[in-house]
Amino acid sequence: PSADLAKSITGQNATGVVAYAAEAGQFQEAGFSTVLCGPGSIDQAHQADEFISLEQIGEGTIFLRKLIERMSV
Repeated sequence: PSADLAKSITGQNATGVVAYAAEAGQFQEAGFSTVLCGPGSIDQAHQADEFISLEQIGEGTIFLRKLIERMSV
């Protein structure tokens, strides 16, 4: 499943249900496994002073590269 793949790439095992505005719920209802993930903190998202650090962008890039590698096998 998607969550297991994301966990194996990041090394973080926490999961949960969130109430963010995203289409993940509709995909889930249609039978698709969904995972919301991205760089930065949700505490800083969708605000007038929203930002992510260069370090977080780098970590996100590494995650996407690993995801592409694993899905290309």
